Amino acid sequence: MNIPVIDMILKSGMMGKIIIGLLMFFSLLSWALIFARVVSLRRVVSGCKRFRQRFQHDVRHITEIDRMSMDDVRTPMGQLAKVGADEYNRIIGDVKTHTRVNDWSFFLESQFTMARERIDSALAGIVAPFDAGVFLLAMISSIAPFLGLLGTVWGIMNSFYEIGSQGSASLPVVAPGIAEALITTIVGLAVAIPALFFYNYCNHKAERAADDMEEFKDILAVRLRREIFSAFFAESQPAQAVASRPPVPPVGGGYR
Repeated sequence: MNIPVIDMILKSGMMGKIIIGLLMFFSLLSWALIFARVVSLRRVVSGCKRFRQRFQHDVRHITEIDRMSMDDVRTPMGQLAKVGADEYNRIIGDVKTHTRVNDWSFFLESQFTMARERIDSALAGIVAPFDAGVFLLAMISSIAPFLGLLGTVWGIMNSFYEIGSQGSASLPVVAPGIAEALITTIVGLAVAIPALFFYNYCNHKAERAADDMEEFKDILAVRLRREIFSAFFAESQPAQAVASRPPVPPVGGGYR
């Protein structure tokens, strides 16, 4: 049984077969990228959603992140939260080490600035792989139609050449060139359309995931600041209370 499309490909000239071969290679490459990116982005989105829910409801203190499961910590938000927990431990350690600080407000603000920079740097590294390989889909969606157009022009050129060489414009003379032109156009569009669709889809998903990470970064920074202040004043208040406590009158008497 003859399949028209396959039959036209087999009857194409050398140039048409080369163009179709390149388009088939780009098709396989694009579908491999599409499968990898869609699966990866779905894993990122579901993992971040799960971690954020547990972070907001189950994590009472930022240092409790170390007690979460490895599956949660390995998510993009888990990795960023781990950086926040490390910065919390660093700031607490610096507060205990630098006991002769005169301006604690300036000291803590400097510590928060360094922590924010560290979190920003970690965020940039975490979200970078979200759109990895997506640019190849954009390139394929741009190149494939032009390769199909090249095959179209080449096939029509062959038809005119055959008309001139045989002195006839009958269907058997022009049909092979026109068939070559049409099949390369069809294959070019068949490669470009899915690549363009999934490029926009993956790019949109990657941007949404990056926006969610940016929002979580702000939540993490606010929580880090709040818990640092709570820990700092919790340690300083007992000392202040002892220093401000009034003297206890002696037993059995009063002040004289």
